[in-house]
Amino acid sequence: MLYQTFKQKTRTKKHKAYHLLALITSIVLFVAYQHPVYSQQYVIVDSENGDTLRGIWRDATETHFEIEYQGQILRLPLAGHSLSFTSNLSNVADRTAAKYYRNGNMLLELGLPEKAKSRFEAAIEEFPKYPAAHYQLGLLHRADGDNASALERFRSVAILDAPNYDLVPFFQELGDAAFASEDYATVVDNYQLILTYYPEHPTVPELSYITGFLLVERLEDATAGLPLLESAISQYPDRSEHERAFFLIGKLQAEADQLEDALHTLQGFVVRYPVSEWVYEARLTRAEVNLKLGKVVEAASEASLIYESSIDEAVQDRAKQILDQTRWTVYTDADGLPDNQIQAIVSDGTRLWVGTPKGIMLFETAYDKWIPIEDVPQRINTVLETVPDVITIAVNPQEVWIGTRSQGAIHYNKITGGIQTYSPIDGFPAWVRDIKADETEIWFATDIGIIRQIRGSIDPPLVYNTQNSHLPANDIETLTLTPNRIWCVSVEGVVGTFNREIEEWYTYHSIAIGEGMTIAGIDTAAEQLLFTWFDADNKSNGYLRADLDGGNGIKSTLHIGVDDENKLKNIYIRGDLDTSPPPEEPITEEEIEERAEEGAVEERAEEESEVTLLEEIEDPSESEFFDETEDVMDEQPLPPTPEVPLVLWIATNDMFYTHHTRSTDEWEYTTTPRIVTGELMAIQDFVVANNRAWIATANGLVTMSVQ
Repeated sequence: MLYQTFKQKTRTKKHKAYHLLALITSIVLFVAYQHPVYSQQYVIVDSENGDTLRGIWRDATETHFEIEYQGQILRLPLAGHSLSFTSNLSNVADRTAAKYYRNGNMLLELGLPEKAKSRFEAAIEEFPKYPAAHYQLGLLHRADGDNASALERFRSVAILDAPNYDLVPFFQELGDAAFASEDYATVVDNYQLILTYYPEHPTVPELSYITGFLLVERLEDATAGLPLLESAISQYPDRSEHERAFFLIGKLQAEADQLEDALHTLQGFVVRYPVSEWVYEARLTRAEVNLKLGKVVEAASEASLIYESSIDEAVQDRAKQILDQTRWTVYTDADGLPDNQIQAIVSDGTRLWVGTPKGIMLFETAYDKWIPIEDVPQRINTVLETVPDVITIAVNPQEVWIGTRSQGAIHYNKITGGIQTYSPIDGFPAWVRDIKADETEIWFATDIGIIRQIRGSIDPPLVYNTQNSHLPANDIETLTLTPNRIWCVSVEGVVGTFNREIEEWYTYHSIAIGEGMTIAGIDTAAEQLLFTWFDADNKSNGYLRADLDGGNGIKSTLHIGVDDENKLKNIYIRGDLDTSPPPEEPITEEEIEERAEEGAVEERAEEESEVTLLEEIEDPSESEFFDETEDVMDEQPLPPTPEVPLVLWIATNDMFYTHHTRSTDEWEYTTTPRIVTGELMAIQDFVVANNRAWIATANGLVTMSVQ
């Protein structure tokens, strides 16, 4: 262990708490005389008759000492004098404090440490900047096993007069004891005192690395740890800890968004330590940093190299995630969006309508470029007194319907260019969450029920709620239209269906919707209903396929073990008829042998065909069916109806999935772009159009080719 190694190198003899005054004086004198930091030391001489002199220390022998006092050199005997040293005369105690201190030393000689302690405390109360008194108290607390109090006293000594006190052994001992008990904050406290006040001590190189590692890895204090490690690798580059510190610095710079510095540091690390245990992590971090800087090609190149060269599945998975990120393009307000909070998105041929809290935007995407079309959105955004908070959009070749939060709905006629508002002032619901339209009707999902407007009718729109119909809830989140039915999902996840023939609402129940499952959304694809669902209790989510009348529901689970309920709920599905060639099934060895025998079988069949044909002609009275046809049919069940082959796309906060339902292979997936912004890209909506997926998130609009 690091602690054990460090302990062996820094072990010192325990210091006794009680010394004779003369022995203390000799030791302090020797330390002060030998200390290299300061060339000039001040000495305080207390004589037995009570006189005190303050001068500059000059020299000493075994019997005498010399000081410079008022411009003269005085030679005095050691006997009969007490000496104390300081590098700052402002730390020299007054007469009262010095008396308390002398009394404390006398009590120590008499073996009365507790009484001595009170005298030293009195000296400090009289004169707080009394290093000798702090030092003696530190020794006494250490002898009592009170390491916390000892540390505070030694800290005061170091701050006041470090050059005259060799405190390194004490700080090392206290730090080692804290290391053994995994009290890393105290370890760092002690070691940093050595680094600060004894920068020339031989242990400083090792302690610089140790303290930096503890700050970064144990205490997660990168602000303090990063500059310390940077200083360590600069001053002590030949130590064994250099490799680990070099790597950590690059990681910390990346986490602190010092991106260019991180690239430089990690490149230097890779060059110097090409076979390091951290080399893949360093390269992965470089790829992530390049991605943050918008250097997509560099990020993909780095991630691809890692993916191909590493055999570690975890490393390969991270490299794939980075490669996935390079496939996405992110658009934000810097690209012309009114707001980064994208609440609705819908395709209109090669154009894209985008709804935000600050209005609607229209973009042309036919040329693989982001080309804003400003005229129409500007007209729509200014038709109300305030910019509309757009939460849903419906588009067809003739019109655009826009639903808002608190401002009703807006209709734009593409043919005439006219704009009409449906305002709460006129009795229209304020909160329009979803709009769907066909050739005959427009349906609005609102917070007070469902509104049905029949095209060409002069009558007011029809309103369905729980008071006047069997609509299962008033607060409707989304809806979808099929030829014979209207489907809706409430905010609480209850599904309702409207039979267009008899014009009645029902609550939808299916055995495929198990207990605890909540429907999150609904869509249609190629004669199929697509529901998304989540189960908060079982921490799972997925989707449900059913016929357009709601029958033959089949549930599929996507995620299991998701604790974040927002991640469970944020699941959106889209689908289309799968027109790609079906996958070829592998040929087995038995099939190969059978095909080899087909030639012989065909020859025998040709020889027997004439006889068989004659027999069929000669027996015209034989029944075409067996007499027990019904019994045979009962024993052999009908083959299942083949499923409609779909290509499905599912977007969640973490992943974007593609699945061909006629294939038994696993889903193809791509991680959603979170490294790009450094934040969770919370999914709000998405569409797939013109071979691209467009995903509305809380941090911008992202797109990727789905080919």
